[in-house]
Amino acid sequence: MDPCDPRSLSTLDVGLESTDRAPPTIEDDDVDAAAVLLPMTQKGPRTSWLGMTQTLRASAFILHSVLIGTHLLLIGIGAANLQHRSTIPIEHQHLASYLITTTTTTFGTIYAAVVVFVTQILATRHNLQMDQMLTTTHDNGAAWAGIGGAIFLLWNRRKASCGPLIGVLVVIIYLTAILGLHITSSSLFSVAAFNSTRTFEADTKGLPAFNGTPDDEVQNDMFSYVLGSLYFLPSILENEANQGLYGGTLYDVLDNTSTVPGNATVSATGFNVTCGFLAVSQLILSTEGGQYSSQDISISSTQPGMISTSPMTVQGEIPFYSTIPIVDSSGAQGQLVALSPPMNTSVSAIQIFQCSLSLVTQIAVINSQTNQLITLEPDLNKTVSKWTPYTGIPALWGNWPYSNITGNLFIDLVGVSAFVLPALILDIQWQPWYQALPLSDFYLDYSSLDSATASVGDIYLIQKLNLPAAKHSDTANITLHDLENALSTLVASMFWTLGHVHSSYRSNDELGYSQIINGTRSTDLDDLPIPPILLAGKASVTEVFTETRLELSIIAVLAGLVVSLVLMALVLPLLQASRFDGDLPIHGTGILHAIWLYRNHPDLPRTLEQVEFPTDENLGAAGMVRTRLVGSPLLR
Repeated sequence: MDPCDPRSLSTLDVGLESTDRAPPTIEDDDVDAAAVLLPMTQKGPRTSWLGMTQTLRASAFILHSVLIGTHLLLIGIGAANLQHRSTIPIEHQHLASYLITTTTTTFGTIYAAVVVFVTQILATRHNLQMDQMLTTTHDNGAAWAGIGGAIFLLWNRRKASCGPLIGVLVVIIYLTAILGLHITSSSLFSVAAFNSTRTFEADTKGLPAFNGTPDDEVQNDMFSYVLGSLYFLPSILENEANQGLYGGTLYDVLDNTSTVPGNATVSATGFNVTCGFLAVSQLILSTEGGQYSSQDISISSTQPGMISTSPMTVQGEIPFYSTIPIVDSSGAQGQLVALSPPMNTSVSAIQIFQCSLSLVTQIAVINSQTNQLITLEPDLNKTVSKWTPYTGIPALWGNWPYSNITGNLFIDLVGVSAFVLPALILDIQWQPWYQALPLSDFYLDYSSLDSATASVGDIYLIQKLNLPAAKHSDTANITLHDLENALSTLVASMFWTLGHVHSSYRSNDELGYSQIINGTRSTDLDDLPIPPILLAGKASVTEVFTETRLELSIIAVLAGLVVSLVLMALVLPLLQASRFDGDLPIHGTGILHAIWLYRNHPDLPRTLEQVEFPTDENLGAAGMVRTRLVGSPLLR
């Protein structure tokens, strides 16, 4: 039988088993009869953790301490970036974000509810045991109904002198902090996209090379191929987006580009050109062919403002000459060579120099999708220069190998070719290829109908260095390092063309030579020169792809830690020991609890004055009597 069910009041047995009388009928307004029946239906108090003040204090302390410890732990996790170890595929980002937000919000809400529940019971028991004004006891208990009710109560008491409101303020601050905890807990974690990487090795192709030994057959194949391939060099020089070519550097490219963005670290080779002047005293115009020559050098009459090459070699190397002054960083000009008589009626002296090529190992970082260069180290672009005499390079087989030799026959070729001056050539194999550059329609000297034409290399230097021969108005001197940089780019482009643009059969007029096989010119595609291969290598590819990971909001964590410390500070007074820490007969302040407290304090009806109009102000004023509702009653 439920004693809280009002229907049971009409059927309660009063326990008069010895009489035949029917049980008395209880009317709804018969309070005295109800007072007789209640003692026969109530049960004794049950001991639970909610009834033990010490247990409540321990629970409150543990709950608030765990709250502080959790935020301190999160700060440590954030400092070590441990939250970043959990990655989530990008396609699951929205689901993961929803689950994480829902989980943290749910946990924070439930934990905050438990903390408020325990703290409220503990505060209520503490409030009932306090020796204070009855109105204060009422206000402190009513404030726990909610933050809105507590603020409203504080507003109504703002002008009335109904006792101190510090307890109400504490409750408002505590509940506001709990509200802040709801906000911070829901924003602790988020799911953010980031660029993740993975590294693997990939195959590359780099410098061009011929297989075989440097015998006559291999050399002939090389020269036959070079003549046809270099025909396309002008178009390569005009295009600045050639994969594997950047300025004076050839860098490896990936065999198979990646579908995922990323970078690849590849090998690169810089073609470093260094020039020095030749000690030639004078060139005299010969009676045949209009050539200016000395013992080893012969050059054609050339108009002012040009740089070209001699058709003859000096110890197997190509001399360059310039009809425009070339100065170094200090403004000094290399040794001048007098012409007798003046060339083109106005050029009385020229500069003659030779250049050597050294290969520099570089490291390049390229885009794994486009093979375009991103970074290149070290940088070979020269900004300073100084004229020095050309010292030459070894020209004997006995000095093989030496520092310029790479092991690549296409670059290191040593041998005799009918196309160039028969001589032992021990150098990086660029000068024979340079001499094989196709000729243009641009005359070296327009004043002579017998003048030779400039090569495509000469045309490139005219355009790159803005030489006056290109009919530019600027006639300023050029610098040695600018010339060396331009030659580096030209030579690197030449080798890139040889490796990437395969030679095809063209007519004699287009190539300037005949392809003779067994005494007859051949047009069979099977007889075309064998192209070089591109040397294989390895690259370290770092692919970049998008993933998501947990992000910890340090602002939310710090705010939550501050809130947790405030909550602990507010609950500390409730954790102090009291002589009433045993079981209390009452656990709440509801209407039934109030009636019980009123009936068990007989001095209250005599002390409290009759309130005709039960407004908050009147009731508050009437409750300005000092009492302790639980424990030893005390009325003043």
